[in-house]
Amino acid sequence: MKRAVATHISAQSYLPPSIQSRILLALFSLTAAAAHAADDDHLKLGLGAAIAPRYEGADEYRLQPFPVVDAQYGRFFARSGDGLGLNIWQSAQLTIGAGVNMMEGYSESDVPEGIGKLSNALGARIFVSTNAWGAIFTVSATQAISKSERGLIANARVSYPYSISERFKVIPTVSINWANAKYMNSYFGINTQQAARSGLSEYRPSAGFKDVSLRLGFSYDLTKTWSITGAAGVSRLMGDAADSPLVRRKSQAVGALGVAYRF
Repeated sequence: MKRAVATHISAQSYLPPSIQSRILLALFSLTAAAAHAADDDHLKLGLGAAIAPRYEGADEYRLQPFPVVDAQYGRFFARSGDGLGLNIWQSAQLTIGAGVNMMEGYSESDVPEGIGKLSNALGARIFVSTNAWGAIFTVSATQAISKSERGLIANARVSYPYSISERFKVIPTVSINWANAKYMNSYFGINTQQAARSGLSEYRPSAGFKDVSLRLGFSYDLTKTWSITGAAGVSRLMGDAADSPLVRRKSQAVGALGVAYRF
């Protein structure tokens, strides 16, 4: 087994909050970043399908399609799960950057009756990523800017990319998320009106660690232009997030598979 060597640290994210896009697109983002860590400018587009819970804490799953995007032009990047951004400082061992990303909510039909929908918000993200002992350590924070009441979420992650062969790459990752009180209340809280409509108890969570996750992504090059990208993972809600009346299952699994073309 041979370890993949990264000459540049790509921006990676675990931040879009809907369970469908946040986990699955982040898994694809991590895999794409590892697959092209040593590349210069590139553009990769494709389509994937994923199975995931309807929302964080749901006990029902659904299958849905989603786009696969991995683009890098100089210091600018656009990537599924990462959004649009700029690597402000970039070297072989350190990358510091910023960008914008969509903090997605959920539809009314996904959550228990009476809770209502949670609309999307635009988030501003900053991140620092470094290489050490073959691993990639990343710390990032995203603050909602279009809807300030949506709050802030921070992430710490360590991933270890491997090259099984010239065509086959894998990347195991361990990640933990912390959220402030505004974020926790947006996604896991139940106010007086929601409690009256849904029959659930009122709930106002505090700031704290939200979840921990373990995931494995892979990328296999069929040709120089076509590749298969996949990912699977499991996450466990923690603290006040896990204690929310909205949560039916504290542990949840996800999986995704896609095909992409490199231009």
